[in-house]
Amino acid sequence: MKNLILLILILAVSSCMPATGGLDTLQFPALPKPDVKEQVELFLSTKDPQVENEVLSRLKSARVSNEEIKSILRDRKPELIGTTGLQLDLEKSLNGKSYPYALYVPASAKAGDSYPLMIVLHGMGGSGGNTIPRWVDRLAEDFIILCPSYPMGAWWAQPAEDLVLQLIQEVQAKYPVDPNRVFLAGLSNGAIGAYMIGMFYPDLFAGIVPIASGITPRYMHFLVNLKNTPIYIIQGVHDPVFPIQLTRRVHQILRDMNYPVTYREHEEKGSAHGGHFLPITEVLPLVQWMKKQNRNPNPRVVRMTREANHLGRINWVRLGKGFKLAALQIPGPERETIHVRDGKIATLFAFQKGNNEFTVMGKNLLEFELFFNTDMIDFAIPVRIVTQKLRDEGGQIVTDEKQERFNDKLEKDLEVLLRDFKQTRDPSMLFDGKITISLEKTFASRGPE
Repeated sequence: MKNLILLILILAVSSCMPATGGLDTLQFPALPKPDVKEQVELFLSTKDPQVENEVLSRLKSARVSNEEIKSILRDRKPELIGTTGLQLDLEKSLNGKSYPYALYVPASAKAGDSYPLMIVLHGMGGSGGNTIPRWVDRLAEDFIILCPSYPMGAWWAQPAEDLVLQLIQEVQAKYPVDPNRVFLAGLSNGAIGAYMIGMFYPDLFAGIVPIASGITPRYMHFLVNLKNTPIYIIQGVHDPVFPIQLTRRVHQILRDMNYPVTYREHEEKGSAHGGHFLPITEVLPLVQWMKKQNRNPNPRVVRMTREANHLGRINWVRLGKGFKLAALQIPGPERETIHVRDGKIATLFAFQKGNNEFTVMGKNLLEFELFFNTDMIDFAIPVRIVTQKLRDEGGQIVTDEKQERFNDKLEKDLEVLLRDFKQTRDPSMLFDGKITISLEKTFASRGPE
């Protein structure tokens, strides 16, 4: 209000000035710089798009830099952490329903610490409450442990996926979680969830751990997404629930692609479930493996396969549109909208070539976005992006000629930085700008990329 009154007074004075003087002779006072941290928190907390736009306008008018905003985002750590110890009776409300979950935070944890987070998904008939005590014993005081509950352990369902993702963000907001050491594990049905959520959101995790489970060939396409996400598989030869052949096939695919896979196959038999369990002998090697893992938030190569229900960003690449994509979803125990239909799978491989050059290869692509920060490019010189179409010829993947799609400088954009962070809440992946490449203009003459 003070700034508005000041502006009115200036305009009133200027209307009385002689023609030879006018506004050129006036010294305009600089508008006060807003409290940047306060504005950032307002942007992140509001659900009103108009308030978001007003915050962006104030920050841009004050010429606040991306570097200043990124410093604030990286320092957003809980000043006071929530309750420590074992909590068995927590609840999460989602879409009008309430889901129980269990949480363990080491008693010694305090603000400023940094702990890995282990999410464990239970199997059919289990719950977060009866799952977490075993993992507290296994991981001692070295991990924060989150064990949600979902009906029948149907973690492949969309509501279950949403539950896991939202709980991860909430735990990270309240506790000192290292975003580069988040792990997703599960047993039986829970391991299907670890596979599915891990494949669709691979850049969230330092590692995924499926135990005593498998996935069908239809979903093995999405193993391509695990290029930069280590996976630790434990499977029993005598598992009567999930045939060992499925897991061996998964291992073979990952090994043939030279992906970071550790495969542990055991021959133990439990008294109740045959080989369908986690043997004690496998616990220590698993824990030792997890302690060595650390997510790379900015890999030089990103590979992805996508369908219509999962088009989110992976690392610095997002597939925006695809040609006649399938929308794959396995129904769960709750009423939900099911979109299962025949269609295509989109493939995208993106490469940082150095010197501000990027190559994107793909199949069934119509639009994609590349996100950039100062660790990836020099914003003072042009960015060059070329694409190549992937084709299947007799079972062999071949590439068409290169097409230059972009060759220009890219401006840093506060809006890209803040909107992307608001969605991911990931302080280790902050982007200063993005480029959207549409291939739809060339689709009619050349077919989908």
